Amino acid sequence: FWNPRNTARGNYTAEVTFTQMKAPTHAEAYGLIWGGADLNQPTQSYMYFVIRGDGKYLVRHRAGAETHDVQPWTEHPAIVKQGEDGKQKNTLRIEVTATAIRLLANGQLVKELPKSGMAAVTDGIVGLRVNHNLDVHIDGFTVR
Repeated sequence: FWNPRNTARGNYTAEVTFTQMKAPTHAEAYGLIWGGADLNQPTQSYMYFVIRGDGKYLVRHRAGAETHDVQPWTEHPAIVKQGEDGKQKNTLRIEVTATAIRLLANGQLVKELPKSGMAAVTDGIVGLRVNHNLDVHIDGFTVR
């Protein structure tokens, strides 16, 4: 989900709270995208930071039909796992600075990437990524 009005350049932050309402039938992820370009074209490009019910996160770059892991699925204690009822609530934030991209879950640093190489794709559309078969409530999406 994206809107070209949510284009950011230079230093910025983006934040959103997701509440997974019930467990998906298999592991599915949701989170933030940034650095989006050509999002409605086969040449689309963006970075994404997503989490799933088991408390793991992933950072990946999408370039057209190809994806490249920046950080493979990794568990982190800051990510609230889904409960027995399937519910899970997490606030995700990205902070883009002059030298780094900081990825946070519930106010805790999960991963910091240098703003060089592939991770330097920061200017562009900021939006949300929600995989299929998910029932999530989205609240407080901001880009500053």
